[in-house]
Amino acid sequence: MRTGRVLYPVRALGPGERLGIWVQGCERKCEGCANPELQQKEGKDIPIELLIGMCRAAIKDYKLTGITITGGEPMLQADELGMLLEACSGLCTDVLLFTGFTLSDLTEMNDPKTERVLKYVSVLVDGPYIQSLNHGEILRGSENQVIHYFDESAREKYEEYINTNKRIVDTFASEDGIINVGIHGREE
Repeated sequence: MRTGRVLYPVRALGPGERLGIWVQGCERKCEGCANPELQQKEGKDIPIELLIGMCRAAIKDYKLTGITITGGEPMLQADELGMLLEACSGLCTDVLLFTGFTLSDLTEMNDPKTERVLKYVSVLVDGPYIQSLNHGEILRGSENQVIHYFDESAREKYEEYINTNKRIVDTFASEDGIINVGIHGREE
């Protein structure tokens, strides 16, 4: 699976301490993209079995309470993403997925691989990023994006997280430098 980064514990992209997975590759090229370095398809191609093992170990060892998938565009790798989410489903049931596709786009695909991914998603944030509609919301990059609760039992904790009105930014050191993680405002 083409992966840009795997970080944990991430607190800036959903409630609790989460495993954050950024996939590599996106064709949208949204103006003001928070992760332009992840648009290119070239990246770390991690064998799915290895990635599954890494993610399962991180969830267990660090007692992570959720998984956040973002990118790049996760749904361009729906086959491997579905395998990963299925393999981790017994350890973690709170999966937040960010996609530039709308839910309508995804359902109209009538694609078993896409349906497999959505089967394991608790909360979906959908729609392309539009820089002029970025008003600093907690979980949406731009206000055209919609938050869909597929698991109603997750709604309360997500709404509590959103209603804190406090944007969180996590900072990680890597061999490539410093990585700031979170939903950034237009000016950041």
